[in-house]
Amino acid sequence: MIKRTKKIEIRVSKTEYEQLLQRKTKARLAEWVRETCLGSEPSKKAKPVPKVDPALLVALSKIGGNLNQIARYLNMDRTLSAQEKVKALLELASIEQSLGELVGNADKVF
Repeated sequence: MIKRTKKIEIRVSKTEYEQLLQRKTKARLAEWVRETCLGSEPSKKAKPVPKVDPALLVALSKIGGNLNQIARYLNMDRTLSAQEKVKALLELASIEQSLGELVGNADKVF
């Protein structure tokens, strides 16, 4: 592993920064800049970043947030019996597991 001790700081406009982010082919901008500017060999350990529709990620995030709100409400609700709460929480856990599988398989699909 190469120990990097020197730091280069540059200023770019917001537009330039966005252009760099769009052009990069690595997960980390610094790695991409080194590879592009120095012509270094691509890292063997780095996996390509899967292309996932940002709208899908936003939707999954919102669903996860809603699940957390429902779980919090169930834990605070005094009118439901313990059995009803357990049943609802088990359903939420099942949904959460399904979402986790979707996210885990996203790189295989895209």
